Amino acid sequence: MAAVRVPVAPSVLSWALNVTKADVARLRTRFKVEQWLSGETKPTLKQVEDFAKATGVGFGYLLLPEPPQWELPIPDFREGFGAMPAPSADLIAVLAQSQRRQEWYRDYVLGNGGEELDFVGSAAGLDPLAAAAAIRRALKFEVEDRRGSWADARKTLLRGFEDLGGLSVATSMVGNNTTRPLDENEFRGFALVDDVAPLIFVNTHQTLNGQLFTLAHEFAHIWRGTSGVGNEDPRAEGLSDVERWCNAVASEVLVPADELASRYLALSDRDLSDVLDTLARDFRCGTLVVLQALQRASVRRFDNFPAVYDSEVARLRLLQETSGGASGGDHYNNQPFRIGERLSKALIADALEGRTSLAEAMRLMSMKSMSTFNEYARRLGAA
Repeated sequence: MAAVRVPVAPSVLSWALNVTKADVARLRTRFKVEQWLSGETKPTLKQVEDFAKATGVGFGYLLLPEPPQWELPIPDFREGFGAMPAPSADLIAVLAQSQRRQEWYRDYVLGNGGEELDFVGSAAGLDPLAAAAAIRRALKFEVEDRRGSWADARKTLLRGFEDLGGLSVATSMVGNNTTRPLDENEFRGFALVDDVAPLIFVNTHQTLNGQLFTLAHEFAHIWRGTSGVGNEDPRAEGLSDVERWCNAVASEVLVPADELASRYLALSDRDLSDVLDTLARDFRCGTLVVLQALQRASVRRFDNFPAVYDSEVARLRLLQETSGGASGGDHYNNQPFRIGERLSKALIADALEGRTSLAEAMRLMSMKSMSTFNEYARRLGAA
């Protein structure tokens, strides 16, 4: 029996190669892409299915006569790209999954008599210092409360947000697919504002210190009541009013200006690198965030701040190269961060009580087997 051939439009193939984050050179080697583009031959149905999986582009898109016009479902605050590229298949995938999770959880909360969360949008009319103070209080993240490592600080922020009723996702990949790592240069996080189920997403394919700033930045979006995706950087002023405000709030959440001034006095005679390292330990954040805060609050004067900042970036890069990489850790221990502990417990409980199908719960948690679901439920104490 002859294989079924599929007439995939060359323009659609080119579009798929443009939006994928997979290795395009390997795709061209693995598949007969050049022959498909030239029309010399047509792919089989199985080849189209495999190509869709390899690129992360939905199978249905490849059957369209023309490339689709992908648009982000939330405001795009990404900066520093010049001409903004089309969103990748990976960004579209994690946004769509997050929206599905948010919609499910919103229905779940309202179905169980839940109410709107009063902190969402509550800081829209505040200046950055007042907004940051409100966020720190709500998350129980005052400087004197910070303990442990930077990883502990991240856990405190994530759990603090979930304790308030929000949903959090911190992951470096699409679903649980290790072959689809997220590109930190494309986006570092996003916020989906909702008065019942606000959700923040942090791309952990960046340094831990970068994740802390992204977390604080996305919290600012929620407290402002403005959804958006961004590639926030503590150095950037931001091209939009929203991003400038959120960056200022994030910096103030992590490094309160009044605390910075008082602590700096005891360190002012030391070398800058020593000052930055000490203050970073005090505030449980990155030295670049501290450096930017020193400049922002005029606590220390710099004749050439961009050069000082670049020098600190180089120092950190050298430290990272000599320290070696960290292991990926235990799969089940990472899942509460990749999915969100609040959402996980709600999905497991609802599935085990028969209100949500096990298939739907597993789909929303990006799980493929019952054994994985059962073990995760057991580890989470939700079985």
